[in-house]
Amino acid sequence: MVVAIIGIIVAIVVPVAMGARRSAARMREASGARGLMVAWTSYATDERGFVLPGYRSGLEARDENGAPIPPEAYGGDAEVRRRWPWRLAPWLGDDLRRLYHGENAATLDRLQAGDRQRFYYFASLYPSMGLNSTWVGGDEARFPVDEALPNGAPNPFFGMSVLRLSAARRPDRTMAFVSARTAATEDGTINEGNFRVDGPWMATSTPQWATDYSPSDPASFGSVSARFNGEALFATIDGAVDFALPEALRDMRRWCDRAPAAEWWLTQ
Repeated sequence: MVVAIIGIIVAIVVPVAMGARRSAARMREASGARGLMVAWTSYATDERGFVLPGYRSGLEARDENGAPIPPEAYGGDAEVRRRWPWRLAPWLGDDLRRLYHGENAATLDRLQAGDRQRFYYFASLYPSMGLNSTWVGGDEARFPVDEALPNGAPNPFFGMSVLRLSAARRPDRTMAFVSARTAATEDGTINEGNFRVDGPWMATSTPQWATDYSPSDPASFGSVSARFNGEALFATIDGAVDFALPEALRDMRRWCDRAPAAEWWLTQ
C-alpha cells in the first residue's frame, strides 16, 4: 500500500512540476523579449527614429568589449556585421546572454568557451528571437529597401518595410521579433534560435510556409518556433509581447505593415 501511495503521489507531482518548469521557462523568455524590445526601441530613439536594420552591408558592429569585429573572424567581419545581434549589443549592455534564453543559453555558453573567431560568427546566427527583418528594418538578402535601386531606377518595393518607428501604421499588430529555430547548423541538429524569421508569403502567390507546422523542419514555417507548448512568442513594434499558435501567424498583416490582406505577396 505504501508503494501504491508513493506511485500516486509521483504521478501527481511529476506532471505538476514539469508544467511549472515549462511555465517558468515561458515567462522567462517573455521577459527576455520585453527587454529585447526595450533595447530595440532605444536603438531607434538614438538613431533619430530609424529602426535596427536586420541584414545590411556597410554597418559597424563591435564586440562585448567595444572593439570592432576583427576581419579575421570566421566568415569575415563583413558578414558578421550584416546581421543585427552584434549591432544591437551596445543597447543590451554588451551582454549577448540577453538574446539567448532557455535551452539556447547553452549554445552561447558553448560558443563563448570555443574558438573566439568562430564565436563572433555563430553568436550572430542563433539568438532565441528572430527579427522579422524583411518587413521591419530591411533585409538586403530578401529585397532592396532603398528609394532607388543600384542602377538608379526607382525601387518598386520602397516603403514596404518599416524603416522608422514613426512610419509604422499598425505598430500594435506588426511583429518585430518571433521565437525562432533553425536546422542550418554545422551538424544539422535543430537550434532553438535564428537571427531572422520569414513570413508566409513573399513575392509570389505560392506560400513560403508549408501546409502544416513541423517542429522537425524549421524552414517549413519561416524558422518560427512554437516551442512554448505549441505556441510561438512574438513582440510587436509597440513593445507588446504575446504568444500565438503558428497558424495564427499565417497572416501577412502581422508581418508586413502595408499588407492589405492575410494572403498577400509583393507582386499583387
